[in-house]
Amino acid sequence: MLDFEFMLRIAPDMLAALWMTVRISLLVVLLSIFLGAVLTALRMLGGRLARGAVVAFVEFTRGVPPLVHISIVYFLLPEIGVVLTEFWTGVVALSLVGAGYTVEIFRGSIETLGRGQSDAARALGLSSLHTFFLILLPQAARRSLPPLTNELANVIKASSLLSVISVNELTKVANDLIFVHFVVIEVLIQLTLLYMIVVGTLMAFSRWLEARLQS
Repeated sequence: MLDFEFMLRIAPDMLAALWMTVRISLLVVLLSIFLGAVLTALRMLGGRLARGAVVAFVEFTRGVPPLVHISIVYFLLPEIGVVLTEFWTGVVALSLVGAGYTVEIFRGSIETLGRGQSDAARALGLSSLHTFFLILLPQAARRSLPPLTNELANVIKASSLLSVISVNELTKVANDLIFVHFVVIEVLIQLTLLYMIVVGTLMAFSRWLEARLQS
Protein backbone atom coordinates (compact mmCIF):
# COMPACT_ATOMS: atom_id res chain seq x y z
CA MET A 1 0.00 0.00 0.00
CA LEU A 2 1.15 3.48 -0.81
CA ASP A 3 1.90 5.75 2.13
CA PHE A 4 -0.14 8.80 1.10
CA GLU A 5 0.64 10.56 4.37
CA PHE A 6 4.34 10.35 3.54
CA MET A 7 3.70 11.62 0.02
CA LEU A 8 1.92 14.66 1.46
CA ARG A 9 4.73 15.21 3.93
CA ILE A 10 7.42 15.33 1.23
CA ALA A 11 5.28 17.33 -1.21
CA PRO A 12 6.70 20.75 -0.13
CA ASP A 13 10.26 19.56 -0.76
CA MET A 14 9.32 18.11 -4.13
CA LEU A 15 7.43 21.25 -5.15
CA ALA A 16 10.43 23.40 -4.22
CA ALA A 17 12.58 21.14 -6.38
CA LEU A 18 9.99 21.40 -9.16
CA TRP A 19 10.31 25.20 -9.08
CA MET A 20 14.08 24.84 -9.42
CA THR A 21 13.63 22.53 -12.40
CA VAL A 22 11.13 24.92 -14.00
CA ARG A 23 13.53 27.86 -13.60
CA ILE A 24 16.34 25.86 -15.16
CA SER A 25 14.07 24.65 -17.97
CA LEU A 26 12.83 28.12 -18.89
CA LEU A 27 16.32 29.56 -19.01
CA VAL A 28 17.67 26.60 -20.99
CA VAL A 29 14.85 26.79 -23.55
CA LEU A 30 15.27 30.54 -24.08
CA LEU A 31 19.07 30.43 -24.26
CA SER A 32 19.07 27.36 -26.53
CA ILE A 33 16.79 29.07 -29.04
CA PHE A 34 18.73 32.35 -28.90
CA LEU A 35 22.15 30.72 -29.26
CA GLY A 36 20.81 28.36 -31.91
CA ALA A 37 19.52 31.26 -34.01
CA VAL A 38 22.81 33.18 -33.73
CA LEU A 39 24.92 30.13 -34.56
CA THR A 40 22.65 29.25 -37.48
CA ALA A 41 23.20 32.75 -38.86
CA LEU A 42 26.96 32.32 -38.51
CA ARG A 43 26.86 28.95 -40.22
CA MET A 44 24.82 30.19 -43.16
CA LEU A 45 26.19 33.73 -43.55
CA GLY A 46 29.66 33.64 -42.02
CA GLY A 47 33.00 33.01 -43.63
CA ARG A 48 34.73 29.68 -43.91
CA LEU A 49 36.28 29.94 -40.45
CA ALA A 50 32.96 30.82 -38.79
CA ARG A 51 31.13 28.04 -40.60
CA GLY A 52 33.80 25.54 -39.64
CA ALA A 53 33.67 26.61 -35.99
CA VAL A 54 29.88 26.22 -35.87
CA VAL A 55 30.03 22.80 -37.55
CA ALA A 56 32.66 21.69 -35.03
CA PHE A 57 30.52 22.98 -32.16
CA VAL A 58 27.44 21.16 -33.44
CA GLU A 59 29.30 17.89 -33.93
CA PHE A 60 30.84 18.17 -30.47
CA THR A 61 27.57 18.95 -28.67
CA ARG A 62 25.67 16.22 -30.49
CA GLY A 63 28.41 13.63 -30.12
CA VAL A 64 29.13 14.02 -26.41
CA PRO A 65 26.66 13.01 -23.64
CA PRO A 66 25.08 15.89 -21.67
CA LEU A 67 26.74 14.65 -18.47
CA VAL A 68 30.15 15.21 -20.06
CA HIS A 69 29.14 18.75 -21.07
CA ILE A 70 28.10 19.46 -17.49
CA SER A 71 31.42 18.13 -16.19
CA ILE A 72 33.41 20.16 -18.73
CA VAL A 73 31.66 23.41 -17.83
CA TYR A 74 31.79 22.67 -14.10
CA PHE A 75 35.52 21.91 -14.02
CA LEU A 76 36.88 23.92 -16.96
CA LEU A 77 35.40 27.38 -16.43
CA PRO A 78 36.98 27.89 -12.96
CA GLU A 79 40.34 26.98 -14.50
CA ILE A 80 40.08 29.99 -16.85
CA GLY A 81 38.83 32.31 -14.13
CA VAL A 82 35.07 32.03 -14.74
CA VAL A 83 33.36 30.99 -11.51
CA LEU A 84 29.64 30.20 -11.70
CA THR A 85 27.23 28.81 -9.17
CA GLU A 86 26.08 25.23 -9.66
CA PHE A 87 22.74 26.58 -10.90
CA TRP A 88 24.29 28.69 -13.67
CA THR A 89 26.81 26.00 -14.50
CA GLY A 90 23.91 23.66 -15.25
CA VAL A 91 22.03 26.30 -17.25
CA VAL A 92 25.09 27.09 -19.39
CA ALA A 93 25.93 23.43 -20.02
CA LEU A 94 22.41 22.41 -21.00
CA SER A 95 21.92 25.55 -23.10
CA LEU A 96 25.02 24.69 -25.12
CA VAL A 97 23.67 21.18 -25.66
CA GLY A 98 20.28 22.55 -26.72
CA ALA A 99 21.88 25.10 -29.03
CA GLY A 100 23.78 22.38 -30.86
CA TYR A 101 20.57 20.59 -31.78
CA THR A 102 18.70 23.82 -32.47
CA VAL A 103 21.27 24.88 -35.08
CA GLU A 104 20.64 21.78 -37.17
CA ILE A 105 16.88 22.06 -36.83
CA PHE A 106 16.88 25.71 -37.93
CA ARG A 107 19.34 25.05 -40.75
CA GLY A 108 17.30 22.18 -42.15
CA SER A 109 14.09 24.21 -42.01
CA ILE A 110 15.68 27.22 -43.72
CA GLU A 111 17.07 25.08 -46.52
CA THR A 112 13.57 23.80 -47.30
CA LEU A 113 12.41 27.37 -48.01
CA GLY A 114 14.29 27.57 -51.30
CA ARG A 115 16.24 30.46 -52.79
CA GLY A 116 13.17 32.42 -53.88
CA GLN A 117 12.77 33.98 -50.44
CA SER A 118 16.38 35.21 -50.37
CA ASP A 119 16.26 36.48 -53.94
CA ALA A 120 13.09 38.45 -53.27
CA ALA A 121 14.59 39.98 -50.12
CA ARG A 122 17.74 41.04 -51.99
CA ALA A 123 15.58 42.57 -54.72
CA LEU A 124 13.97 44.70 -52.01
CA GLY A 125 17.39 45.89 -50.86
CA LEU A 126 17.60 43.88 -47.62
CA SER A 127 21.01 42.81 -46.38
CA SER A 128 21.85 39.15 -45.84
CA LEU A 129 21.57 39.62 -42.07
CA HIS A 130 18.17 41.31 -42.29
CA THR A 131 16.99 38.65 -44.75
CA PHE A 132 18.00 35.90 -42.33
CA PHE A 133 16.43 37.32 -39.17
CA LEU A 134 13.37 39.03 -40.68
CA ILE A 135 12.42 36.69 -43.54
CA LEU A 136 14.00 33.26 -43.24
CA LEU A 137 14.24 32.58 -39.50
CA PRO A 138 10.57 33.39 -38.64
CA GLN A 139 9.36 30.99 -41.35
CA ALA A 140 11.88 28.35 -40.33
CA ALA A 141 10.82 28.68 -36.69
CA ARG A 142 7.25 27.76 -37.62
CA ARG A 143 8.40 24.66 -39.50
CA SER A 144 10.85 23.77 -36.75
CA LEU A 145 8.37 23.84 -33.90
CA PRO A 146 7.61 20.08 -33.55
CA PRO A 147 11.21 18.80 -33.76
CA LEU A 148 12.47 21.76 -31.75
CA THR A 149 9.99 21.01 -28.97
CA ASN A 150 11.06 17.37 -28.86
CA GLU A 151 14.74 18.25 -28.56
CA LEU A 152 14.12 20.89 -25.90
CA ALA A 153 12.02 18.39 -23.95
CA ASN A 154 15.00 16.02 -24.03
CA VAL A 155 17.25 18.77 -22.73
CA ILE A 156 14.79 19.51 -19.91
CA LYS A 157 14.80 15.85 -18.93
CA ALA A 158 18.59 15.99 -19.00
CA SER A 159 18.35 18.55 -16.18
CA SER A 160 18.13 15.50 -13.91
CA LEU A 161 21.87 15.10 -14.51
CA LEU A 162 22.52 18.33 -12.64
CA SER A 163 22.12 16.34 -9.45
CA VAL A 164 25.77 15.31 -9.89
CA ILE A 165 26.86 18.91 -9.25
CA SER A 166 24.48 19.30 -6.28
CA VAL A 167 21.79 21.40 -7.95
CA ASN A 168 18.62 20.89 -5.90
CA GLU A 169 16.43 19.97 -8.84
CA LEU A 170 13.86 17.18 -8.83
CA THR A 171 16.13 14.18 -9.16
CA LYS A 172 18.61 15.42 -6.55
CA VAL A 173 15.88 16.09 -3.99
CA ALA A 174 14.15 12.79 -4.78
CA ASN A 175 17.40 10.86 -4.28
CA ASP A 176 18.02 12.67 -0.99
CA LEU A 177 14.53 11.81 0.24
CA ILE A 178 15.00 8.15 -0.68
CA PHE A 179 18.35 8.08 1.10
CA VAL A 180 16.99 9.70 4.26
CA HIS A 181 13.62 7.93 4.55
CA PHE A 182 14.35 4.65 2.71
CA VAL A 183 11.07 5.00 0.83
CA VAL A 184 11.32 4.50 -2.91
CA ILE A 185 7.97 3.95 -4.60
CA GLU A 186 6.19 7.01 -3.20
CA VAL A 187 9.10 9.30 -4.08
CA LEU A 188 9.42 7.88 -7.59
CA ILE A 189 5.69 8.33 -8.21
CA GLN A 190 5.89 12.01 -7.32
CA LEU A 191 9.10 12.42 -9.31
CA THR A 192 7.53 10.87 -12.41
CA LEU A 193 4.36 12.93 -12.17
CA LEU A 194 6.24 16.20 -11.72
CA TYR A 195 8.52 15.57 -14.72
CA MET A 196 5.45 14.73 -16.79
CA ILE A 197 3.91 18.04 -15.73
CA VAL A 198 6.96 20.04 -16.84
CA VAL A 199 7.46 18.27 -20.16
CA GLY A 200 3.72 18.00 -20.78
CA THR A 201 3.32 21.75 -20.27
CA LEU A 202 6.03 22.41 -22.85
CA MET A 203 4.37 20.02 -25.31
CA ALA A 204 0.94 21.57 -24.74
CA PHE A 205 2.30 25.09 -25.25
CA SER A 206 4.02 23.94 -28.43
CA ARG A 207 0.79 22.46 -29.82
CA TRP A 208 -1.13 25.62 -28.91
CA LEU A 209 1.49 27.83 -30.53
CA GLU A 210 1.61 25.65 -33.65
CA ALA A 211 -2.19 25.85 -33.99
CA ARG A 212 -2.10 29.64 -33.58
CA LEU A 213 0.62 30.02 -36.21
CA GLN A 214 -1.30 27.87 -38.69
CA SER A 215 -4.60 29.71 -38.23
